[in-house]
Amino acid sequence: MIKFNLPPLKYSDRYRILVLFLALNVPLILLLLLRNMQRVDLSLLTGIYLFCVALGYYSLALLLIITLIFLAGFKWPKIATAGTAVVLVIFIFYLLIDGQTYSLTSIHLNLFWLKWIIKDYEDLGLPKTTIPYALLALLLVVAVEWGLFKIVRRFPKPKYLSRAFWILSLFSLAASQIIHVVTYEKNDIRITSLTPHLPAYTPLTSHSNASRLSGLLSLDEATIEAEAGEFKGPFHYPLNEITLAKPQIQQTPNILIIFIESWRFDMMNEKITPHIFELSQKSTVASQHFCTGNSTVAGTFGFFYGIHPTYWPAVKANNAAIDNPVMIDALQKLDYTFGVFAKSNFERHKLKDAIFRGIDIREDFAGTSVIDQDRDMTEQFKIFLRNQKNSSKPFFGFIFFKSNHAPYIYPPEDSIFLPANDQNLMLATGATDPANYLNDYKNATHYVDRLSGEVLDEIESLGFLSNTIIIVTTEHGEEFNDNQNNFWGHGSNFTNFQTIVPLIIFAPGKAPKLLDYPSSHVDIVPTILQEFLDCANDVGEYSNGRNLYKENPEPRPFVIGSYVNHAYAIDDNVYEILPLYTKNYKLNNIRAEASPPSPEMLKKLMEEMSRFYNSREEVVKAGP
Repeated sequence: MIKFNLPPLKYSDRYRILVLFLALNVPLILLLLLRNMQRVDLSLLTGIYLFCVALGYYSLALLLIITLIFLAGFKWPKIATAGTAVVLVIFIFYLLIDGQTYSLTSIHLNLFWLKWIIKDYEDLGLPKTTIPYALLALLLVVAVEWGLFKIVRRFPKPKYLSRAFWILSLFSLAASQIIHVVTYEKNDIRITSLTPHLPAYTPLTSHSNASRLSGLLSLDEATIEAEAGEFKGPFHYPLNEITLAKPQIQQTPNILIIFIESWRFDMMNEKITPHIFELSQKSTVASQHFCTGNSTVAGTFGFFYGIHPTYWPAVKANNAAIDNPVMIDALQKLDYTFGVFAKSNFERHKLKDAIFRGIDIREDFAGTSVIDQDRDMTEQFKIFLRNQKNSSKPFFGFIFFKSNHAPYIYPPEDSIFLPANDQNLMLATGATDPANYLNDYKNATHYVDRLSGEVLDEIESLGFLSNTIIIVTTEHGEEFNDNQNNFWGHGSNFTNFQTIVPLIIFAPGKAPKLLDYPSSHVDIVPTILQEFLDCANDVGEYSNGRNLYKENPEPRPFVIGSYVNHAYAIDDNVYEILPLYTKNYKLNNIRAEASPPSPEMLKKLMEEMSRFYNSREEVVKAGP
């Protein structure tokens, strides 16, 4: 039996023992993190960065926990020491098994996967030896920690050890985050490519401070430029080069995509959005359509890439090598003219580099309010359309309306849903009646529909309607205290109010159709590439989605991203993955407990989330 006996030391000496115990674990933490870097080229810069992350991110978090344990149990030194040992054993064991899991699946271990590995590891395709080997690894970690503690007791305890370790850890945290802020802004993949390999790691980014901080870090611009076009790590997208077959149609179609900010599933009807509703009557309409995020970045990324938002860190790290998503690359090969109109901070969020690299994004619109800016954007977009009238090239148009983002702004003539007083959401509670807020939102959505109607009328008046694919949707939904849990807006949970959105696809020659089974934003890319651009590749080589014109209602898992976490939606259940725990609830009721997922869905989910971390030779065929 392991016993932790402290000699009769002073209060400060007891704390120094615990800090030294942690300090001896730092090389072990760094070694286990390096295991995830087997497929990454390491250099002096990356070595310094990883050391700073090990000490200033992971070890500092442990130092804080250990300090709190000591403060809570300083009168009971044995309990404080045992608590410290338990924390370190759990963390080192986590890094050990996470490294093994990551090497096999390219997915970091969290409590969701840990639970199902323990419960159904054979059904997930893992060998019978999984649990015995895990227990053996745990015993090994306990033995190592016991040995380190024995060493700690024999070491002298420098008077200023704890203070020095705190200072060094805080300095390392600052250094690692400054390095990341600057290299992220400069697209230096020597650093940004490391992020996906680090478990539970969310580094800082700051577009506004990058220039100021860059003076603290000297980077070789030539090296950054030379490495920019190379993939770093195991990520490969697409798995094979995209091939466009000889077109089967006489004229390459135009493509128009209309994004309506924060547009939830029940806000597309003849009263709120009469113009879009009219278009829907001659279109394919998805009635259970998942966006890929409850935030703009995740929702936009999944739409244009056709892959799950959990790939976003790898795409950001490799955006220069990728250049653009396969759909945009295909359009460029076909010599499309691009008209991208969006005032959504695409550059700051890295969406410009990842989606529209080398393509002009028009985001300078006249007016001091979003109402005026959306109006001017509409006028500019109509001019773009008129300029295509006599062009021999097809065009790709993207217009992103913002007026129905909170605080939901609209002109007086769109004030048709009443009462709609402008109220402060900061004062709302779970008991607040959402009627006024919801009416504000409806009115703003009505205004955006009116502008969308002008764009649609322009398309028709210019004679483009017979050869233009029109997709109307959004990047995420919007919640209005629907479960009386005081959730408003978006980015706070993954219920259907924030993740189920309208989708209308108008395509000349396609009969109107209702998709009455779940679909996703990841389906847009394969639908366009297969159905309209004659892509010869198997869908699984470039997407996690399906062609929406090839009816397939078979159950499937959905992955939805947020600002720093993500969730899995399976049937009517949501499993929200957070750093230290998993929240399980029903898709339409955050208060109701989710049912357990089936092993078949988990295996499919694991395959889809790791598909683009396979080698190019291991091309995965698309599912049915």
